[in-house]
Amino acid sequence: MSSPVSFRQATRADLAEILHFPINEIELFYFSPSAHYPLKIEHLDKQLSDRHESTVMIEHTPQGKKNIIGFANFYNVENKNIAFIGNVIIKPEKRRQGFGKKLIKAMLKFGFEKLKLQEIHLSCYEANSKALLFYKDLGFEPYATEARKDLHNLPTTLIHLKLTSLKTRKPASSLLL
Repeated sequence: MSSPVSFRQATRADLAEILHFPINEIELFYFSPSAHYPLKIEHLDKQLSDRHESTVMIEHTPQGKKNIIGFANFYNVENKNIAFIGNVIIKPEKRRQGFGKKLIKAMLKFGFEKLKLQEIHLSCYEANSKALLFYKDLGFEPYATEARKDLHNLPTTLIHLKLTSLKTRKPASSLLL
């Protein structure tokens, strides 16, 4: 059973801990394609200032400690209707324990309820198959692809996915007509 978590706005003081979450250049590429390994505080600081609602997930341990174990934010917030979730990452030793799902669900709740978004999008590289399956399980559906270059400057595909607010989704029965 995982420890309880809470969420709060990320601060510059949090960045030194988040720096160590990407454990290799591939993970860093998936987290932030414009960054260079190892991740530098200046890059994260720019993300913090350029993005919206940068959020950290805090684990509350039975010993009373509070540890940052996750990070995500929004970007390309358009007309208060659509936004992208980006820079999603979980601390390496906390992966595959349900924390990623908690982080994305918190971002979805914030986006749909607080920001009143109609759709939330995200993008994922084709080679990141674990993440693609994870997002599919959360209800995200692919809607477009984009040709890109990977970290070795080879061709790759960026897959765009979206999830529509329950308030604007068509009932399943209307799709059968």
